[in-house]
This record gives sequence, structure tokens and C-alpha cells, in this order.
Amino acid sequence: MYTGSGDLPGLSAQAPVFIITGEQGQCKTTFLHLVLSLTVGANVRVMGILAPGHVRDGRRSGFALINLATGEHEELCSIDPDPRCEVHGRYYFRPEGLAFGRRALTPPDPRKTDLAVIDEVGRFELQGAIWADQIDRLVALPHPPMIWTVRRRLLDTVIRNWEIKNPVIVDVRAASVMATASGVMDAIWAWREAQTGSGLLVSQHPRGCIAFDPPVLAGATAGAPAGTPTILRRRYNPEG
Repeated sequence: MYTGSGDLPGLSAQAPVFIITGEQGQCKTTFLHLVLSLTVGANVRVMGILAPGHVRDGRRSGFALINLATGEHEELCSIDPDPRCEVHGRYYFRPEGLAFGRRALTPPDPRKTDLAVIDEVGRFELQGAIWADQIDRLVALPHPPMIWTVRRRLLDTVIRNWEIKNPVIVDVRAASVMATASGVMDAIWAWREAQTGSGLLVSQHPRGCIAFDPPVLAGATAGAPAGTPTILRRRYNPEG
């Protein structure tokens, strides 16, 4: 667990929080998954949680969790009553799922992490429950760029509650997955370069290095449109 050594002053002020927003059922998690599918292809060192939902009889019935750092998964909650569970709204949160998610959101060593993800930050967190303590610690310490998902009606409240100084709002109704991924990669590279104070990052990975490869175009196949944005501008190669 990273407790903050004070050796990365001011870096959090430079690291944006991308907030993917939309109403319930507008595929915020799907949009996030697509963004991550582009950024993680650059060997981005990511931590945090993805929370795909379950649907039963056309109605949301629960959520699972995926630990993005390890690929492990756990059931988080469901609408099925269970006396062992914490009850929030109409959901019963499994103690195993809550412990799993809280471990996945342990503040990372910012020198070894490029991106932190929280899917999602909502009314339970605003009430001080579920991931509230983990979010408090993450924003209080030096942190890399982050991506959160937030319902549109809670957006302003979430920004005020955690005093997010530099939010980048990504509305799923109009935003481009590729443009969002490009912005996230720009933020990651600015974060890495800010840690070294130079234009060349020396990786903290024990076997790592940075390979300044020719640009890799998202969707770079024969006949790709000339305006296809560069997503993976430089690639991180942890194998050296």
C-alpha cells in the first residue's frame, strides 16, 4: 500500500480525472471498457475496478467486479436478499465483493501506476459507503490520471464532493471512444514525463524501459481513414 512519501509534489494537480458520464443504461461501463481496450494495448499499468452489470427479466439485478490490475473477478451485489450482506438501496452487497473491491482500490505507488479506474462513483459513495473511503485516500495522495464513471445527474455533486480541480467530462451521448483513449494516453505520458522532469522517462519497472516506437494508429489497417487518430503514440515495453 502506498502511504505517500512526499517525493512527488504537485503531480496530482497535473493528473486529470476523466469522468465518463451518462444516465443509467447508457453504456458507461461499455464505453469505459472500449477505452481501456485501446489504452491497455500500450502496456499501460492500470489499477482499479470495472463493474459489469447483470440483467434479469429486463431489469438490473446486480453487479460483478473485475480487478483491472490482476484480471481477477468477484460478485459484488445482487437484488437477492442475503442476511450476510450490507444493504444499500435495493442491492445486497456481499462482504467478499466489498473486500475484493477495496483491495483493488488500495492507493497505488504512483511511480508504478499509469492509470486508476473506478467504475462507478455514485450515490452510495456520496453517502460515505462502498468505495467512499478508498476514493478519499486516492484523491488525497499523489495519483496518476484517473477514469471514473458517474451518472449524469450526480456529476456536479461528485466533482464538488471530492474537489476535482481538473475533470475531463466525457458524455457517452456524443463522445468518441478513440478521441477519449487518445486523451487518456496524452495524460499518461504527461504524468510519466512529469515524474522525471525531462522528456524521457526512466521506467520504475525493474526490467522495464520505454520504447519510442513509430506511431501506432488505432485501427491501422489497409484503407484506414487518413484522419484516424494516433492512440498509442509511444509504447511502454515492460520486458525491456
